[in-house]
Amino acid sequence: MRVHRLGLTAFGPFADSEEVDLDDVGRDGLFLLWGPTGAGKTTLLDAIVFALYGTVPGARGEERRLRSDHAADAVRTEVRCEVTLAGERLLITRRPEQQRPKKRGVGSTTEQARLVLQRWSADGWEPVSTRIDEGSEHLRRRLGLTAEQFCQVVLLPQGDFARFLRAEPEDRARLLRTLFDVDRFARVEEWLAEQRRAADEGLRQLRGELGTLLTRVAQTADVAVPERLAPALVGAPSAGRLGSWVTGLRAAAHAGHRAATVAAAVAAERVAELEQVHARAQDLDRRHRRRQRAQQELDALVAAEADVTAARTELDAGRRAEVVRDALQAAGRTALDAERADELLEVARGRWAAVSGGLPASADRARELRDELAGLRSLLPEVQRADRLAARVEDDRQAVAELSHRCASLTAAVASLPAEIVALQESVRAAEADAARLPGLTAAREAREAAVHAASEAEELARRAEICRRSVESAREAWLDAREQRADLLTQRWAGMAAELATRLTDGVECSVCGSPEHPRPAVHGDRAVTDAAEEAAAIRVEETEAALEVVRGELQTLSERLAARRAGAGGRSPDEHRTALRVESAAEQAAAAAGRALPAAQASLAALVATRDRTAAELAAVREELSRRAAEQEATVEALRDVTERLDASRGDAPDLGARVRELTDVADRCDELLGAEAEVVRARSMAERAREAAETRSVECGFRDVLAAAEAHRTAARLRELSGVVDRYDAALLAARAVLADPELVDLPPAPDLTVLRSACEEATTSRETAVAELDRADRCTGGLDALAGDLIALETVLDERSLAAEQVIELADLVQGRGANTRRMRLQSFVLAARLEQVAEVASRRLQDMSAGRYTFLHSDVQGRYGARGGLGLDVFDEHTGCRRPTKTLSGGESFMASLALALGLADVVTAESGGVQIDTLFVDEGFGSLDPQALDAVMTVLDDLRRGGRTVGVVSHVEELRTRIPSRLEVVTARHGSRLAG
Repeated sequence: MRVHRLGLTAFGPFADSEEVDLDDVGRDGLFLLWGPTGAGKTTLLDAIVFALYGTVPGARGEERRLRSDHAADAVRTEVRCEVTLAGERLLITRRPEQQRPKKRGVGSTTEQARLVLQRWSADGWEPVSTRIDEGSEHLRRRLGLTAEQFCQVVLLPQGDFARFLRAEPEDRARLLRTLFDVDRFARVEEWLAEQRRAADEGLRQLRGELGTLLTRVAQTADVAVPERLAPALVGAPSAGRLGSWVTGLRAAAHAGHRAATVAAAVAAERVAELEQVHARAQDLDRRHRRRQRAQQELDALVAAEADVTAARTELDAGRRAEVVRDALQAAGRTALDAERADELLEVARGRWAAVSGGLPASADRARELRDELAGLRSLLPEVQRADRLAARVEDDRQAVAELSHRCASLTAAVASLPAEIVALQESVRAAEADAARLPGLTAAREAREAAVHAASEAEELARRAEICRRSVESAREAWLDAREQRADLLTQRWAGMAAELATRLTDGVECSVCGSPEHPRPAVHGDRAVTDAAEEAAAIRVEETEAALEVVRGELQTLSERLAARRAGAGGRSPDEHRTALRVESAAEQAAAAAGRALPAAQASLAALVATRDRTAAELAAVREELSRRAAEQEATVEALRDVTERLDASRGDAPDLGARVRELTDVADRCDELLGAEAEVVRARSMAERAREAAETRSVECGFRDVLAAAEAHRTAARLRELSGVVDRYDAALLAARAVLADPELVDLPPAPDLTVLRSACEEATTSRETAVAELDRADRCTGGLDALAGDLIALETVLDERSLAAEQVIELADLVQGRGANTRRMRLQSFVLAARLEQVAEVASRRLQDMSAGRYTFLHSDVQGRYGARGGLGLDVFDEHTGCRRPTKTLSGGESFMASLALALGLADVVTAESGGVQIDTLFVDEGFGSLDPQALDAVMTVLDDLRRGGRTVGVVSHVEELRTRIPSRLEVVTARHGSRLAG
């Protein structure tokens, strides 16, 4: 199966029509389908699945919303896919059911789904079918895969296989059932279960009610059924014998009930008495312990009273100092400000003296300096303008020279191109004629290769069918022989049935046939007596031979169907005839392909030469126009530069330039302003410092301190004050609480403390005795009640367990075996056993991929051990770590390792499924997402495995949004998303 082209219209996020030539994109065998999350990469894969099966995978198919919400009402949703299936090139055009505007009037109407299937032939595309059911069946026969298998084998969804890797066995079984056909094994399980139910019903009817009632009586009385009453040993006993046995059991049960009632009442009274004594003792012990704790706390508080008194004194002084803290801080801050103002004044005086020339600093002097500075600064832009004009003059001179040289060169180039263009045009026309024949030759060659393969397989299948046909004849003869042998044995047994019945006669016991207690002349066997075992062995032989016959018949039917299909594909010709024709067609295709490969280069050369000619002519005209413009600009720039230079020379005075003069005057003006500001700041700072000092002195005396220094020494931080307050408050509260506890009347004049251990032991012993007595009384109640209810229901019945018991036991054992119970220690059902074999194949195939990706570190190991909590086994999957030599669960793999394991598992499962489906040829694969979790080394290993997949002409598409893959895979198809829908770039 190879996908050549894909087209879609108004499908998913794509509002318009998009076409993808996968043969061109995948010409290197590996290409990248790249785009941001949500752009619509997976939609392209959905379109392929929809074209082939009329559905899309997963939850997107359940919603049945294929039409693009961005598409116009008049545009129809459609998918076109060109594929090669089983050597046949097909064009599939499919539309889903959708709403369209009515052709007349307003509103919309439902347009039914459509499928058009065409086949490529020598005359072009010819119709195959326009019916959905017929076309879908045609595709199904050639695909050989169901939709679920196709999505797992061709699209390789990594998210699904990551879940499959870590899934529990039951979840893993669900996916495997969608890929491998185990229906016939399920039918075998159901048939055996039905046979088991029928056998159980027969045994229940034969055993009857006697065994059930006897068992219930024995269980109720907690005794064993006497051997003389077991129906399996001596038949059904008489009613008298059963009645006397049950009467004795009832009498013993009633006597035991009376004794248990008395013992339970005595034990309950004893427990109640001891519990009251123990409760009073617990209350007295609690009061003793409470009084002891309170006295210990009071003694400790009295010992710590001196430390708390010192803390009280420190706390009081600190709180009073907190009142004058703001005044003290303000006084200190203003004093420092005054000192800094004096220092700044001295610095400003020195800086002004250095530049003033002995002139005093005043407000008028500062204003004069600023006015002169403003006039000079207004001329500063002219300096920059002069520099720009000078640079422009030099640029214009160089540009004029370069443009003159380029004019001469381009004029010569334009004159030499026409002759070269004519020669290349002739070469392109010849290559196009050769390349036009290539698609038809390629299709013919591919069809011929498929015919060669079909013819070769037909010869091999014919040989195998003949061998299988002989096996069918042998198996049929064996089955007929077994049937005849069983019929003979049945005839012999029926003939000797009288003698067989005679062996069961006993003197004095009535005959089951005639009713006579006397047996004067019982029949005897002849030369040979047929036993049950012989008859059963003959029946088993018939079933075995019949089953073997059905198996070989199924094989013959399968081989015949495959042989017919291969012969149809071969067209009735031999492999040698097809190979001869293939060599001729391949040679013609190679010649046309060579011409086709040369065509793009010739077309590119021609287009490049024509573009060069047009570009050179346009460039020549532009250069000539630019030369005229730059010469005029050069003259205007020289004149403007002369005017600006004269004005700047007049303004700079003795300074080297205007900027230096501006900086000189700016420094003088700044120093004048600085001195004036420093003098004003000194006067203000001294006044504020004096006022703050007087306020602090007054506040300190008012708060009880002798002066400011004493208040400063008493000052404490807020954290220290909180700490002192907490110490004092906690001490006072604890002292009050301890004294209150000791004064409680409940703790005054207490008697001595009791011994609780002795009392507790006595209570526990009495409780145990009471529980034992109550349990015994409950058992006696159930026993007497049960025996009274069952006494009138006993009925003597006879049960004979004949050969059907053995047959039923065999059926039950076999049904248990295929259901994962009984002797099946692995607890594997028949379906799980088959799926486990498939999973073991997958693990073996996937291990080769995983070893390549992990540099030989990991190998898949199939596990058939039981799951957690006794769950059924058979579908476990672990990895073997070569670095540690240990077997590990797949859940312990890291994110990147899990991706590599999932990819290897997906590829292995794809190989096994294609082999299971009759060796379906898969030439196009898509690997969907998961590469973002790999480091560079792991990504190199994965890319190497993907490169290996390209062998044999296979094309691999990688679907991802990972940026690094854009540099690793040069051939790519990019999906671009926008507000009005997605599209394909390029």
